[in-house]
Amino acid sequence: MTFHLQPQFGKVKGTKLTCTLLLAAQFIAGAPFLEAAQASNPALGSAVKTSKADHTVTGSVKDSEGAPLAGVTIRIKNSKIGTTTKADGTFTLNAPTGKETLIISSIGYKTQEVTLADRKIVNVILDSESSSLDEVVVVGYGQQKKIHLTGAVAQIDMKAIEDLPVGSLSAALVAQQPGVGVSGGFARPGDPATITIRNPSMFSKDGGTLSPLVVIDNVIRSFDDFNTMDQSEVENISILKDAAAAIYGARGANGVIVVTTKRGKTGAPRFSYSTSVGVSDAKLPKMMNGYELATYRNSYNTGTTNTSLLYSQDELDYFKTNSQSWLEQAWKSSYTTRHALNVSGGTEKATYFASVAYNQQNGNFDKINFDRWSFRASADVKVSKNVKASLGLSGDVSTKDRYLLKQGGTSNEKDFQSLLYAAPFTPAYYNGLPVSLLSSGANTNENFHFFEAQKSNNYLMSRDNGLNINASLEYDAPFLKGLKARVTYNRNMENSFGKEFGTRYKLYTFTMLGANKHIVGGDVRSIATVSNSNRIYYAPSYGDSYQLNGYLTYDKTFGKHTISVLGLFEQGEAYSDGITSYLDNLVDNALDNAGYALGGTASGAGVGTISESESESGRLSFVGRVNYNYANKYLAEVSVRRDASTNFAPENRWGTFPSLSLGWVISEEPFFKDNVHWVDQLKFRASVGLTGMDNTRAYNWLQSYNLIQTGNGPVFGGNLDRAGIFRLKNAMPNRDLQWDDATKLNGGIDASFLKNRMSLTLDGFYDYRYNMLTTLTSSVPLTVGAALPSQNFGTVAAFGTEISLGWTDRINKDWSYKVRGFFSWSDNKQIKVDYDQGLKGTYRDPNGRSTDMGFLGLKSMGILRTQADLDALLEKNPAYTIYGQKPQVGMVYYQDVRGAKSATPDANGNYSYAEADGKIDDNDLQYLTNKKDNHFGFGLNFATTYKKLSFSFNLGGSFGGQDIMESGARSWGTSAQVNAITNLPVHLVDHWTVDNPNAKYPAPAFRAQNGYDSDFWFVSSFTLAVRTLNVSYELPQTLAQKLNINSARVYLTATNPLNLYNPYSYKYWGSTFDVYPTLSTFSLGLNLNL
Repeated sequence: MTFHLQPQFGKVKGTKLTCTLLLAAQFIAGAPFLEAAQASNPALGSAVKTSKADHTVTGSVKDSEGAPLAGVTIRIKNSKIGTTTKADGTFTLNAPTGKETLIISSIGYKTQEVTLADRKIVNVILDSESSSLDEVVVVGYGQQKKIHLTGAVAQIDMKAIEDLPVGSLSAALVAQQPGVGVSGGFARPGDPATITIRNPSMFSKDGGTLSPLVVIDNVIRSFDDFNTMDQSEVENISILKDAAAAIYGARGANGVIVVTTKRGKTGAPRFSYSTSVGVSDAKLPKMMNGYELATYRNSYNTGTTNTSLLYSQDELDYFKTNSQSWLEQAWKSSYTTRHALNVSGGTEKATYFASVAYNQQNGNFDKINFDRWSFRASADVKVSKNVKASLGLSGDVSTKDRYLLKQGGTSNEKDFQSLLYAAPFTPAYYNGLPVSLLSSGANTNENFHFFEAQKSNNYLMSRDNGLNINASLEYDAPFLKGLKARVTYNRNMENSFGKEFGTRYKLYTFTMLGANKHIVGGDVRSIATVSNSNRIYYAPSYGDSYQLNGYLTYDKTFGKHTISVLGLFEQGEAYSDGITSYLDNLVDNALDNAGYALGGTASGAGVGTISESESESGRLSFVGRVNYNYANKYLAEVSVRRDASTNFAPENRWGTFPSLSLGWVISEEPFFKDNVHWVDQLKFRASVGLTGMDNTRAYNWLQSYNLIQTGNGPVFGGNLDRAGIFRLKNAMPNRDLQWDDATKLNGGIDASFLKNRMSLTLDGFYDYRYNMLTTLTSSVPLTVGAALPSQNFGTVAAFGTEISLGWTDRINKDWSYKVRGFFSWSDNKQIKVDYDQGLKGTYRDPNGRSTDMGFLGLKSMGILRTQADLDALLEKNPAYTIYGQKPQVGMVYYQDVRGAKSATPDANGNYSYAEADGKIDDNDLQYLTNKKDNHFGFGLNFATTYKKLSFSFNLGGSFGGQDIMESGARSWGTSAQVNAITNLPVHLVDHWTVDNPNAKYPAPAFRAQNGYDSDFWFVSSFTLAVRTLNVSYELPQTLAQKLNINSARVYLTATNPLNLYNPYSYKYWGSTFDVYPTLSTFSLGLNLNL
């Protein structure tokens, strides 16, 4: 067979050299296979000479994933006859009789014995047997065996996430590792998840993030770059949690995600194709129907003399059978599609890898769509015996489209909220005409109609693309074994184009029917023209960055000593430029093009504006690291990084970030190894390191100004009508700004037991963050007269534990399984923070306490259900009020805790409160729980394989805090919502009335007094759900061979398929009440290896 390897690339500027090198690598790699093709066909060339032995055995050896294994030993049992596999995994062996038994063995794989029984072709798949501690783990700027690790480094099981139908790679990491928090990513198409490591803290108001640093192939990249990657192109993901992140210095304080992409492997071209299609849906909040909402509003308006506010009996009867949910009308199942194609191959001189992936998701509302193409290609060529050149090209193109909804604000959740809150007794259309709602949601404009906006030609869209080029040259010094020099250059270019187009549409009001005029019907009463922004908006942007690295490494083993040294230079610069422009007051029937959209009268048609934002930054770093181990028993790592950032003044730009970690593999000690046989490996490790952050605005150390054309300020140049007027901004500069600092301490244990079947990882950490960038607002005098800049002020200590316990075993030769459970806990302590000095010494003083001090609210005493309850309360406390309101039957009432706070502090500067005064107000707030958020997390990963059938799932949960119903689920939060006739969750149907005094919820009339944050509205915060599930079946090898493929696998994968505990009756546990809900996705897929 002749292989024609001609990769096709789009016409991307600057890729000619990349394509040329990739084609050259494939040509070099393909040469032996062309020779093989000629050997099998005389017309193509002379035949290959073969042995004339009667029992020549040929075959191949591959790993469990179908990749060929080179260097595997094949020998005849009880004989000296043997051979090894070639680079493509094939072998040839002459057997004397054909009855012999072959022994196939390789380091890290289970040895197999195969009886020939006159067979001349033997194909073998070897299973890995290495323990988890023998695995090679990717760390910062290199890799190490897990047994040699001295830091807290977690690895993602790529096999567990390869089939997941996710739109972003970050979402695939959910419930995978302790201490790694993943939220979001399973709702709106294209929206990524967020990741945090060990719950970091940040006080800066000038920018920054709590997300970890992302490093892809030793290049610092953005979190967006990480999310555009497809699982099929990723070889390894490591998460650096402790001082292991100090190697990245200034940006390692929040942990580091290190990604290694796949590279070419020697052997014939190997193709892998995965495809899947899935359906997504969600549990929607349960809202009142028309009859229930009308009844609830009657209860709310009890006692009113305005009959127009009440719903008459004929109207109530009508709404029993005439009710609709706008949300259910608009909501539908959505679909997701994924395709990924990879090819890899090469020889010992050159290898290549190429991949292309497509991901498409549509929304659960019509006209929402997201799709992304991503590609990656790389080539590694041995230019000479000591020189290796590598080149990689990757990129992505994504589109996101949706309807435009502009009335009442620009919230991304406007669509869901407007439909959720729409009154169920108002039809969307009457006689084919769109009905005007008074309002469709909280604090929105009148006359808004989701379906009309959705059906119009209005839209919101974005087009994004990125291109990344990564080149490296490596020199293996022949004069000193183990010495290598390497230089890499990475260039990243990104373009984004956003556009909005909004016009107008018409809505209708009708004469109302029913005794109190609440039923839509009759004739058209009025027609209103509604503006959906009436604007064309443009937001193009461009970004360009590079990173240059120079490496010098030295690895040497002498006797029992092994040393590894790294010296590194790193330089990076980034530039971005973005423009926003819009045109308002478009004429009727305007086109979505600024050149054709304008016109009309001079009263405002065509009003527009334009603005531009430009930024530039740079960083320079020097890194040194030394790793040492003695007899695989005593381990040490020392590193130091020197970073410079343009975010600070020249005299404060440089920061130094050292780290030290030690390890002791006690299981290698003779006294332990000879006496404790059930422990296979046991390692103690400890680390300490300094990291930092530069999360402040660029040039905050300089006085800034605005350039305007009107106003007060000094005038420079020309006439007054054309001169620039400069006005100083209010923010003061701070030239003394320096890095956030974080000292990370970690102690841990790695162990395996019982012939490596059981594994244990245990970590305890303490992160001391100081000099935290903070903008002081609470502890400064009011006479400053200007906005204060950030300064290095705050100090917070974070701490916690993480434990992971796993078991891997085989029931018999056909049935294997593995299970791993993990648990984490974390908290922090505020040591120095900016806070209102009037709180000093009070229960709200944050000093020495966690940033999560618990749930702050009123202590509920229940509902005043009867007049007797009210009389008893007032008899005990005649002056009792709730925020100035006298208590009434049907109301929630609260515990009186304290009186007013003292006006002045005592001699120690502390404030105090008076005794209880019978008045419920903010002075009676108290921390009702120790914690508000869940600080405990846990998970369970399970996988089993029986012959060709595999099943796995990941379960995740959390506990330790206290949740509360959102205000929108307790009643109307504002009078505007009442007047807007917004809908409410169905559980409030069970509310207090004279006829229902034992109801679960209070009377609607007292919504303000009932709605205060209190333990009355507490809901369990415990969560437990199956986050991912996979069932797959691999076709028998005999069938795969008949289909001329190496292997084939069909699979069913689900994300968020089962919620095992849900404390809410009106929403899904993972969602906020009135936002686009968390989706459950079921996907059917096929994987082929050719």
